Amino acid sequence: MKNMKIIIDEKQSIINNTEVRWYLSSQIVWIGKEKNYNEIEKLKNTSYGSFEWLWSDADTILFNRDGLDFIGAVIKLNEPIIVKKSKMDVKLIEEEYGDIKISDKSNFNCKLSDFTEYYVEEDILLSYSEKWSGTNPSIEIKMTSDFSVILQNNEMMGIVIYKASKHLLPDGIHQIGEVEDIKSDLRIRLGCFFELLEKMEDDLTQHEELELKNAFMEIYEQVLPYDAPSYIGLRDTILNVVDYM
Repeated sequence: MKNMKIIIDEKQSIINNTEVRWYLSSQIVWIGKEKNYNEIEKLKNTSYGSFEWLWSDADTILFNRDGLDFIGAVIKLNEPIIVKKSKMDVKLIEEEYGDIKISDKSNFNCKLSDFTEYYVEEDILLSYSEKWSGTNPSIEIKMTSDFSVILQNNEMMGIVIYKASKHLLPDGIHQIGEVEDIKSDLRIRLGCFFELLEKMEDDLTQHEELELKNAFMEIYEQVLPYDAPSYIGLRDTILNVVDYM
């Protein structure tokens, strides 16, 4: 299936900042008003876009059929998520504000999740295509205060979520709160969690596996006193990981 050219529109996006969700347990970024896959399937019937099918690893990215405007996405992040201690390099990225729309009334194939990086210091989640060249100029379209789409050569290449820990949710919650009590050290706990996940790919001895479980539970205990959804999402995911080990 062909690629799709993207048009930048200066009007305000219909996407609300509270509709930018990051489900840690499934590592899925969910953008838009739809709350479950049944609603997404219905929306596919009245949309153009890139669709994930059984035989395709494309991300689901939807545009309405009337104005061809962006209306939502479901993106399965690639794992392991790479932890970055440096700041995100934005030297070659031009920033604009607005919306995006597709150039043609047709479906296409797009994957924005070949690589995923989490920038601990800035609390930024970056997911991008293997086609994106960091050495060539790009455009970042800020669609909400915390959510952006990266374009290069008029094609979608990635997404950025700022204040990413604020958008982290447990399963079953479909909107982030406007004001959440998120401590600045949550991003550090997240970074440590992703680093521990990466160690699970190693061939561990029984003793090393026990040490790893204890390290996961140490993070769990550190975030246990807090009841904001972001902390619940991290705690639930840690328990799922430990049960799996």
